[in-house]
Amino acid sequence: MAPNAPDWAKRTAERLGDGPHLVVSGISPSGNIHAGNLLEVLVSEAVANALRERGEEVRFIFHADTIDPLRKIAPGIPDSFRRYLGHSLSHIPDPFAKPGDEYPSYAERFLGPFEDALGEMEMDIEVVRSHELYERGVYTEVIRESIEKTEPLRSILQEVSGREMPEEWSPFLPRNASGDLTGNRVVEHLPDRSCVVYVDRDGNEGVADYAKGEGKLGWRVELAARWKALGVTFEPFGKDHTSRGGSTDTADRMSREVFGYPVPGRYEYEWIGIKGAGAMSSSRGIVLLPGDLLRIMPPDAVRKLLLPRDPSRAFDIDLTAGFPAFMDRYRRERGTTSPVPFTHLVTVAQTVGGDADLAREMLVRGGYEVAESREELARDLRYARNWSEEWAPPEQRLKVLSRDEAAEAAATLDEEQRRYLGTVAGRLGEGEADGEAVQDLLYGTAVELGLKPKRAFGALYTVLLGKKSGPKAGPFVAGLPPQLVKERLTA
Repeated sequence: MAPNAPDWAKRTAERLGDGPHLVVSGISPSGNIHAGNLLEVLVSEAVANALRERGEEVRFIFHADTIDPLRKIAPGIPDSFRRYLGHSLSHIPDPFAKPGDEYPSYAERFLGPFEDALGEMEMDIEVVRSHELYERGVYTEVIRESIEKTEPLRSILQEVSGREMPEEWSPFLPRNASGDLTGNRVVEHLPDRSCVVYVDRDGNEGVADYAKGEGKLGWRVELAARWKALGVTFEPFGKDHTSRGGSTDTADRMSREVFGYPVPGRYEYEWIGIKGAGAMSSSRGIVLLPGDLLRIMPPDAVRKLLLPRDPSRAFDIDLTAGFPAFMDRYRRERGTTSPVPFTHLVTVAQTVGGDADLAREMLVRGGYEVAESREELARDLRYARNWSEEWAPPEQRLKVLSRDEAAEAAATLDEEQRRYLGTVAGRLGEGEADGEAVQDLLYGTAVELGLKPKRAFGALYTVLLGKKSGPKAGPFVAGLPPQLVKERLTA
């Protein structure tokens, strides 16, 4: 079932009028497609759902710009790939190919994982690849029209961008015999054959058939042309595109004045930052992949994290210290039956691993009601364990010591602390059934022996976890197997 559309999406949908509608989102897969890029898809999804809620016919597509040329060598890409600069991403080999892990092209190396994430999120979306659209002739008519209207397109580009375009400028970039889309000059248009004659930078003449995908439109022209070719009615853009003189200013005029197509509805979204790191950027190495998020939370939580409010305002996401509170809030709003705090799930997951049956026993011994099915509990344990390994602050990363490790840790304690641990070990299992009862026993024993609680609990954490602090002691100790606890306390 599609998530309910938020109010801002409903207001946006109302401005679009009657359908049918084509909602589009897209990006060039020249590098990692990160969670900031996913935000654009979620904005589109929200508007598509708002249209569907009011009964409109909607087609929702992700337009992957796979025909785009490789413009620079991103961090981590082998330097040998410089020979492919200017070549279509769909025509370049996988830069990280190895046996058992190989994609058919450079584009698919980055698009494939993103498409998998969209599938995991169960989006009602169709992924299309631009090189296939060009090769199937979907853009043939708008390419022909663009070449025939080169002069008005050039005028708009110059007026909006403030740049003087060279006399030989063409809206179409033919692919030469070596595969390069750049540095080729169109010298003749053969509209009846859907071809152009070009001269490459070495003076070699060739013919490119644009009905077969042997080239592409330049980005700013392509944006307006694909609106018309596909029938786009809505597309969101980040603030970098909507700035004065940007690509949308150019495309809007080209769409209206040259192609005679109404400018699609729009929503301008802001960038997402990672708390403590800054705005996400593949080129700067600040990358958080959608798959990274789906390792630590369910798809609906990803939507909640990235679309907590109106996305026209910038915000940072916190995947470290603030994440457990976010997960508890998400679970409450979803009406999740389990009352177990995420921080305690993290403790349990680090103690029993992925064993849902042992986890249930530990939670019940700790005084929690567990209404989740075995499958649901196993899923939540997986999220909690992944978060603890990849994002948790050091103080929340736990490992129960072995008996030998506990003995070594106990050697650092004084006589009063060891006496306290021995007394607790002798009293555990005398009827205390839940976490609060064990908490009372631990505290009461410290008071009885005249030991300050901070030193008493510090001793407990030392022999169990090798730390001076940890999760709330009562539920944690109650959840562990009694024999294991006694062995560590008396080591």
